[in-house]
Amino acid sequence: MIVLPQGSATNYYGKNALVWNVFQLAAVLYTVLSNLASFCMKPIPFLNRALPVVNEPPFYVVSSKVAIVTGSNTGIGFETSLALVERGFEVVMACRSEDKALKAIQLIRREYPNGPGKAVFHAPLDLSDIKSVNAFSTKINDYYDKVDLLINNAGRIYGGEIANGWDEMFLTNYLGHFLLTKNLIDRLVAAENPRVVNVSSVMHHFSRSNAHDISYWNKFARFGRRCGESSYSPTKLAALYFTLELNRRYQSQGLRAIAVNPGAVNSDIWREMPRYLIPIFRLLYLNSKQGSYTTVAASMLKNLPKDVIYLQPYHQINPKVEPWPPTEMLGMFVGYLATKPRLPNDGTGGELSAQALWEISDQLVKDWGN
Repeated sequence: MIVLPQGSATNYYGKNALVWNVFQLAAVLYTVLSNLASFCMKPIPFLNRALPVVNEPPFYVVSSKVAIVTGSNTGIGFETSLALVERGFEVVMACRSEDKALKAIQLIRREYPNGPGKAVFHAPLDLSDIKSVNAFSTKINDYYDKVDLLINNAGRIYGGEIANGWDEMFLTNYLGHFLLTKNLIDRLVAAENPRVVNVSSVMHHFSRSNAHDISYWNKFARFGRRCGESSYSPTKLAALYFTLELNRRYQSQGLRAIAVNPGAVNSDIWREMPRYLIPIFRLLYLNSKQGSYTTVAASMLKNLPKDVIYLQPYHQINPKVEPWPPTEMLGMFVGYLATKPRLPNDGTGGELSAQALWEISDQLVKDWGN
């Protein structure tokens, strides 16, 4: 077992109520002021040229490439699938509900009846059920010789206790994707320039801990142990660690992993929120198509520098440093921008923590299967 240094995550923001509320307020004010400034500058030619441009995801058509997108029947996952079909991929719709997946496929076929790509369904995938993850993986491994692109997109912001005390959000957002990726790794490395895209979030900034060890991750994997804390932020930090460790283990075999923050998106993920908040989300948040930009870009960008592991959708004054959370929570939409994620101070840029999490995840999967 890898032992991490004491205080390896002390550079994280504590998500107490005061800090969180101040950041939320700062993010809203920053968004309103930056977009108001943009609106005023656009009609003035010499000022207009100073505004950041929106980077559209690369567009080129591929052939004989297979992509798997989890949570692809709605929101960001659906828009991502639509964009990939437009670019020539055969997109496997990996969804819990077969009925919803088939309805989404019909919508995609209506948009692109003659291709160049297509959307297909092979088996349901419930990432909170280990039997479902393994059954889906077997189906894919039996059907395809290679998988070019895996997008671990599905996620929840709410969850509860499920069988044997497991936390539904932790399984859906992280551990189910960890197992799925491991199950498909032979098919991924069989492809030319395969890629894994892990959907993280600005909320990775707020995963609070003094040491990322087995007790920490166990606390969030098991519903009753987290003492009222949400497991959402830790799962989004885990997506970043997973990205780092996939690159360390498999980059020599051609695989590239990238994590993305889609931004604050007015998508179906908020379906359990109070209805009075929805108009506010529509006003401040990105739509689902905009929310898919970082994922599609991470899937399609060529010749990415090796040190790029994270894309987010908002303008940053200095992309080479870790963004201050309010400027990554909301802000001026620029499509996609490579920035540095906030990783624990473990002396290795997060690599030691990532290796530790991989070992811990292997053990959690064994426990999950028992």
